[in-house]
Amino acid sequence: MPNLPADLSNYRCSEYLASRWASEGLWDESAQLWLLEPLSRAQELLDCGFLQVGRPGTDGIGFGYRAGHDGFWAYYPIEQHFQLLAPSLDAFIVGWAACTIKV
Repeated sequence: MPNLPADLSNYRCSEYLASRWASEGLWDESAQLWLLEPLSRAQELLDCGFLQVGRPGTDGIGFGYRAGHDGFWAYYPIEQHFQLLAPSLDAFIVGWAACTIKV
């Protein structure tokens, strides 16, 4: 069962919530995984203030939103490190598809 907060206002994720990705997710055919999960499978990582809505499928890295920060982020749990991937979800999707964004 996902660990979702009742109130998502601390996460600047309105573009995700308003998108079809929140209901359908985004399947990455080449990687054979859900790059973006539907909101029903998203989870909040309370210890680091991260709303994880996707993943690249390697090293436990998550994609999503940092509490109180703009942009779309990667979270590296082994190093406990964040990386800003794109200023928006749409920019992330375009950059990921073009292979200009990598983790």
